[in-house]
Amino acid sequence: VLALGLGGPLVMPDGRTLIELAFGLGFGLVGYAAIVMAVRGGDLSVVAPFRYTRLVFAMILGAVLFAERPDATMLLGAGLVVGSGLYTLVREARLRRKARSFPAAPTPL
Repeated sequence: VLALGLGGPLVMPDGRTLIELAFGLGFGLVGYAAIVMAVRGGDLSVVAPFRYTRLVFAMILGAVLFAERPDATMLLGAGLVVGSGLYTLVREARLRRKARSFPAAPTPL
């Protein structure tokens, strides 16, 4: 649909490209399922940093398999995603420390 909208030619991928796409899809599905299971079973503050490693591996695989090179826009977007995640982790850690420093109010019986 995007190729039609941009006026590009429609090209059927060759056999090697189809195999690469299938492997990429398979590894992506397995990796995403592993991340979902880790988030469900573990503490999010421990698991969350590993979610951002997807960006690194995606850039490596893109460079190795598809000869892609990250441009400034992609690096800016990746930095924004990672930065917002790190900000959230730091903020939540501060809130937890603050909550621990104040004793909990007694609950009425």
